[in-house]
Amino acid sequence: MMIPVKKTIWALATLLGCLSSPAPCQSLPRPAVAQAVSTMTRLIEDHYVFAGKGKAIAAQLRKDHQAGRFGAARTWKEFDSLTTRSLVDYSHDGHLYVRHDPNTVQELLEAERKAAADKKDTKGNFSYDPFYYGEAAVANNFGFREVKVLEGNIGYIRLSEINLSEKSLPALFAAMHFVANTKALVIDLQHNGGGGSAVGNVFESFFLPKETPLLEFRTRNGAPRLAKTETWLTEKKYEKPLYILVNGGTASAAEAFTYALQRHGRARVVGQRSAGGAHMNSWYPVNEHLFISVSTGAPTWPGTEESWEGKGIQPDYPVAAGQELEAVKRLIEKVARTD
Repeated sequence: MMIPVKKTIWALATLLGCLSSPAPCQSLPRPAVAQAVSTMTRLIEDHYVFAGKGKAIAAQLRKDHQAGRFGAARTWKEFDSLTTRSLVDYSHDGHLYVRHDPNTVQELLEAERKAAADKKDTKGNFSYDPFYYGEAAVANNFGFREVKVLEGNIGYIRLSEINLSEKSLPALFAAMHFVANTKALVIDLQHNGGGGSAVGNVFESFFLPKETPLLEFRTRNGAPRLAKTETWLTEKKYEKPLYILVNGGTASAAEAFTYALQRHGRARVVGQRSAGGAHMNSWYPVNEHLFISVSTGAPTWPGTEESWEGKGIQPDYPVAAGQELEAVKRLIEKVARTD
């Protein structure tokens, strides 16, 4: 009898994991696994931005579960890896994943309870979001890793994530004040996996006029929403040349920022092609151990269906890794000679 190759690989991986582990090779309880899969498929069907694709993804997840693809997981951490692989292999959507993170699950559950008690939105759009306001956000300094002035009076801001909220606005304002008098600015978004903003498009508003259309966002319900730069920002705008560094690790909200400023001709993009993850995601608790990230929004260039999903952002000036800042300095010198 011929054994399917894929199933053989999964079985071999599980066996090797058992042999190398000092702990007994005991799988998670089948009812708990079945309940987790049932919850995940329901959340995908209910919330995935494209209803038809969401149903297809959920059906494939059920199929993989029935085929025994997840049954040998000994821990919830192993289960999150197996289910994430299943979801990404089928959907090719990097925003669709499962995470073993009990602390974040408790924060999400607490947000649900609070929303229910306040009789507000009970579908997952809560005023408190651990990504923006949790301890990890503070410990990561909201993504602000470096702010400095390079030789030649060139401003430089490196962000490891996009994490903008009422809590992080002082960090953003301080960074922009620090580089306000430079002759050009570099925003380094290499290896920035994204994030988002709870206070609107404030970062883009430092570089474009008020109410400039940026992106159109599509969701499961309602008409598309047009995002624009903010009218409330009173900080001084940065009007000197702007350069954005990207690479294959630049994704999601970091790509959205780059895409809008590149399309408006406000920034020159330097580096390597970005990751191509345009979809927006929301987190939902699955059980006390797991949460699932589901793509709940899809941004496009206003009036079109164009985005960077699956293809990434092509730099205006492609350069090899490690040569980005030198390339920017050459570009600045070239502009200075022609002025």
